[in-house]
Amino acid sequence: MALIRVDSISVPRGNRRIIDNFSLRCEEGTITAIVGANGSGKSTLLGAMAGDYPLESGSISIDGREIQSISLSELSQLRSVVVQESYYWLAFTARQILEMGQDAESISRIDATLAQLNCLDIADRSILELSGGQVQRISIARALIRNTPIYLFDEPFSAQDKTSRNNLISIFTEMRSQRKTVVLVLHSDSQELEWCNQIVENLS
Repeated sequence: MALIRVDSISVPRGNRRIIDNFSLRCEEGTITAIVGANGSGKSTLLGAMAGDYPLESGSISIDGREIQSISLSELSQLRSVVVQESYYWLAFTARQILEMGQDAESISRIDATLAQLNCLDIADRSILELSGGQVQRISIARALIRNTPIYLFDEPFSAQDKTSRNNLISIFTEMRSQRKTVVLVLHSDSQELEWCNQIVENLS
């Protein structure tokens, strides 16, 4: 049985149906890339898989349980989510951002995760002083310090240079080897995604 099952879902946003009768399977220990044009519903699909958007019809289940029946507190233990853009307006340090709301186990992984993302040198700088790419990596770090079976990333490469992008690919493939399930929304050609297990190109 697939870890994530998306069965014939339709998802509205405002007065428009963004996704119509779409299905998907994501097995444990795999990487799924969702690609397509702007406005095609990629981020909406990811939000629905995170449990953040209500469905008009169909169902999404995690490990055999419908996502609507899972409490928010339990859902937070099942998936980590990185949205496309994060906005900060208070001068907390990157480390403080990572520590907020985390348990002791997650906090204990902060330094190793920052080192993995080549961000250890900015840990004690204000988040307001960082570049867009650095802020994005801090948002990714906030997800990676949590030990969940599922990770959902919306455009994790959008503000990254080639070196950081390649480093993130190495991190994602290492997560797969640890039986983590990774779902990525990407603006990439399918020919560049040979490291993914499946590529979803059409949400209609």
